Amino acid sequence: MLKKKVLFLTEATYLNTGYATYAKHVMDRLHSSNKYEIAELSIYGPPKDPRRASIKWKNYANMPDPDNEDHVKLYNKNPINQFGAWRFDRVCLDFQPDIVLSIRDFWMDSFVFHSPFRNIFSWCWMPTVDAEPQNPEWIDMFADAEYILTYSDWANNILEKQSGGKINTLGSAPPSASKHFFPMQKSIVRKEFGLEEDINIVGTVMRNQRRKLFPVLFESFGEYLKRTKDTKTYLYCHTSYPDNGWNLAELIHSNNISSRVLFTYVCNECKSVEISHFNDARKQCLNCKKFSSCPSSVNNGLNDEILAKVYNLFDIYVQCANCEGFGLPQVEAAACGVPIACTNYSAMVDVINKLEARPIQVSDCYKELETGCNRAVPNRDSLTSILIEFFNSSKEEQRILGAKTRKLFEEYYNWDTTSEKWMKIIDSCPTANWKQPSRIKPVVDIPIDQKTNEEFMDNLIEAYIFNPKQKNSYVIKNTHKDLNRGTTKSSYSGYMVSEMSPFNDSKQIPISRSKIKDHFKNTLNNFNIWEKARQNRSLLKDNAELWLG
Repeated sequence: MLKKKVLFLTEATYLNTGYATYAKHVMDRLHSSNKYEIAELSIYGPPKDPRRASIKWKNYANMPDPDNEDHVKLYNKNPINQFGAWRFDRVCLDFQPDIVLSIRDFWMDSFVFHSPFRNIFSWCWMPTVDAEPQNPEWIDMFADAEYILTYSDWANNILEKQSGGKINTLGSAPPSASKHFFPMQKSIVRKEFGLEEDINIVGTVMRNQRRKLFPVLFESFGEYLKRTKDTKTYLYCHTSYPDNGWNLAELIHSNNISSRVLFTYVCNECKSVEISHFNDARKQCLNCKKFSSCPSSVNNGLNDEILAKVYNLFDIYVQCANCEGFGLPQVEAAACGVPIACTNYSAMVDVINKLEARPIQVSDCYKELETGCNRAVPNRDSLTSILIEFFNSSKEEQRILGAKTRKLFEEYYNWDTTSEKWMKIIDSCPTANWKQPSRIKPVVDIPIDQKTNEEFMDNLIEAYIFNPKQKNSYVIKNTHKDLNRGTTKSSYSGYMVSEMSPFNDSKQIPISRSKIKDHFKNTLNNFNIWEKARQNRSLLKDNAELWLG
């Protein structure tokens, strides 16, 4: 019996990112089962990276060879290529998967929806649903996938409710922590990092980006110090600076907490790790004496063994954000037996329910312009009160709470359980027929001088849409709306998007029947090119833009 062929879209599994870590744990278990033929499209994987040798299954590198100017130009044509769009169809034709697995945001994976091979392979998508309501376009595309998993029960409920049951939601498959995250003796770990044993530490592990609310965290901590006159408690921030986020120097100064905030610094040269008060974006390394020690970042971070020790420095962990698709550091902290406080919104609700985390109450929500999603405003007094209550408890009470947190982690977060959910879906999906008869659709000319926009769109849809399932899609309906308005915005995927264009600052541009016709006609031409290649693989060698090796 032939093995099911599984294509996983993710960041390279040798990287220390959330998506890469999730994919590696799941793919390791899929591979160990010996039930499947597996391939990985490594989104941030260069073709000449020696770390590719560590991948146990078939691997496709998404990034171009920097020495190949033609490939670099193609890659840079569209921002969505960084997520795999330019390689995906080529990889599909080479590997011919039965099912495609993806675990990322809507705008990262939307190109799968538009693939010319979409009605050949099955698709299991686990999007990072981090807020409500979800954009109608996203809901429409989620409904197109045969299977939907979520990172949290909260997200699963949101998709079921908002889609009215149109999305085939199959529950949550949350990540867990690696074996390196476990409770350690705080006194020993603190001594190793040169910290006093009897201090208190409020810790957080968050990238310095807009949705991570360092201003609320710093203000609440500063208020805690004012109210309690506590001289033994510190805030520890394992974060990056500078980054696409907050001016941490200004926040520390304005809240008068400079002597009470600690950061992880990692030397770019000797990789030495040290804990320091804030010392801007670069400081002298205590080990090699070079001016090369910087706040920890994705590109210059800690391995799991050292990061686990950082968590074990904390008395309580705080996740102060306006939303989370999941928030893996909370689970890693729980694995280390550290009690948690987090915003009572989005995926963090699962952490409150499953790990009995202390909820930071939400004062209000605001609607984000770019996405239309509601983002939470955590209540500063709520977080301050949590810290006061926690540090008024005895060390023995804190120890018991930490042990309970670890036990709950073991009950609810397990990589084997999560991987089994993926395997169940793979086992149930149909075998893809990559040798089916040609589906080439003749390209006819549609006149643009029709009586109404509705008549024009009806004829255009019938003539140029190659996937019948998508004739009533949000993209088509929105194109009709754009035509009536006479303006549109471009999107990552190259399709027209009216109001919503996440992370795209493009302006409204004129749109006409002629432009819409050209767009969909070109899409059908592209589909036919790929169909010819599916029927005759030798064509791949003659078209550099069609096949990149």
